[in-house]
Amino acid sequence: MTVLYNFFGKILGALYGFCGSYGWAIVLFSVFAKVIMIPMTFQQTRSTQIMSALAPALDIINKKYANNAEKRNSETLKLYQRYNYNPMSGCLPLLLQIPIIMGLWKVIRQPVPYVFESEAVYNTVSQSFLWIANLSTSPWEILKASKMSGEFFLSMIIPLVSELMTIIQQRVMNPNGSSNGQMASMNIMMNFMILYMGITMSQAVTIYWTLQTFLGIVQNWVIKKFFPLKINPPKIVKKKSGVKSIETPAKDN
Repeated sequence: MTVLYNFFGKILGALYGFCGSYGWAIVLFSVFAKVIMIPMTFQQTRSTQIMSALAPALDIINKKYANNAEKRNSETLKLYQRYNYNPMSGCLPLLLQIPIIMGLWKVIRQPVPYVFESEAVYNTVSQSFLWIANLSTSPWEILKASKMSGEFFLSMIIPLVSELMTIIQQRVMNPNGSSNGQMASMNIMMNFMILYMGITMSQAVTIYWTLQTFLGIVQNWVIKKFFPLKINPPKIVKKKSGVKSIETPAKDN
């Protein structure tokens, strides 16, 4: 992982040398991070779209064969084969992203020694950015030092924006998540965690995370708008007896 940290550190350092602002270097670094993960993100998004299209049919299979695991697995496999869907196609891109995300996160959290050679060099870098007086401090540290000051309230802007972006992303990625009790609970926990991280971590890290979330929303919109999923999903037919069955089309349009 050290090789990865040094690689990303050199890129962030080069961006800093290019624009002369550590804050803007983080902004450019966030864009760079999102760009290099486009192929994996696209594959993961496409897999999620297919799974969403098949979800109603899978729900019927699970209920119909709740007491017959062998038949349930057989029918599920047939449905996957009909649509050339591999459940691992969504997991693999995510697994590949993990070391990249960890590397990017590590570099932002610890710019010394990966971006700047020493603490002395890092201390010469201007930490001001837009309304932020010091990118290396967290809102919590500001609160402890100056209580409920104007600087503290300004430092809370990015964490609150990050929270808002997270909620929007949850709605965009899973519009029906609110109807799922377990998913809704997970989203609430995630929201609290994001807000906690935004308050306790440096504002540099929070800026990076917020931009990543925002760019993720934009990326998801672009994929759905300009690269729509072409799939003829299975139809759910309700018989007179009230029993629901699945009808798969002969071929996709």
